[in-house]
Amino acid sequence: MNLPRITVVTPSFNQVTYLPETIKSVLNQNYPNLEYIIIDGASTDGSVDIIKEYESHLSYWCSEKDAGQSDAIMKGFFKSTGELFAWVNSDDVLFPGSLNRIAQRYQQRKKPDIITGNVIYIDSEGKIRRFVRIPPQGRFFFYRGVWHVSAPVVFFRSALFREVGGLNLQYHLCMDLDVWARMMNANVRVAHIKEYMGGFRWHEASRSTAASKKGSVCSHPEAVEIFSNYVPNYSARKLALWRFLYKSYQIVNLNYVRAHFHCKPVRGKEWWQVFPDDPSGSF
Repeated sequence: MNLPRITVVTPSFNQVTYLPETIKSVLNQNYPNLEYIIIDGASTDGSVDIIKEYESHLSYWCSEKDAGQSDAIMKGFFKSTGELFAWVNSDDVLFPGSLNRIAQRYQQRKKPDIITGNVIYIDSEGKIRRFVRIPPQGRFFFYRGVWHVSAPVVFFRSALFREVGGLNLQYHLCMDLDVWARMMNANVRVAHIKEYMGGFRWHEASRSTAASKKGSVCSHPEAVEIFSNYVPNYSARKLALWRFLYKSYQIVNLNYVRAHFHCKPVRGKEWWQVFPDDPSGSF
């Protein structure tokens, strides 16, 4: 089978605690047509030494000052040649076999523009805290302010990413929401894989964690600006209503219940105990 080239970019800055786990989770995919790029923002915590340990397996890496996460990701994609793009932050992980599942779905569904999967929240120690099961992303909820996919399990065609102009460097927290909005405006086809394919890490140093402690990320100034630009007749009140209706929809289709019972027997276990190809395996 002629597998599509998949480019994964990892932006990193002073994440030496989590970076080895992230790198191994990508390289241990054993995907034969992987292009893996790491863009480090001139870390001073030993991250560069970690990257150098794996540089023979990387397509490209650099360590230099940048203008933030969005800038780092764009630097990586500028060097990329893949047909499919994704970014995996330096504290997140991909579960074994995820890239093969993405490639399979991409070919089976006649090359959709975006492919998403379910995600698991892990803590600073890599222990499972929550399973997040989502329905396929559609325009109905998106144009009412509900975008329910999560990195690191979002893959998209590189041609589409370039067509919509890539990431907006003025956004540092909600840059993903902004680029997804422009992609949805391009009349994209979205495919969804119902399996859990990656771990999103919640920890004290995470910007997402910090933002959530101040309230919903949807109320962050960047998110409000993006929703105002792309959601017809946007208002905070309407957004709250549609988020409530989305949660009701999730209850009715039993996604919350299924996620709860999937998580219950493994909550508190390290993710690599549950997904058996241990990141200490091949690399």
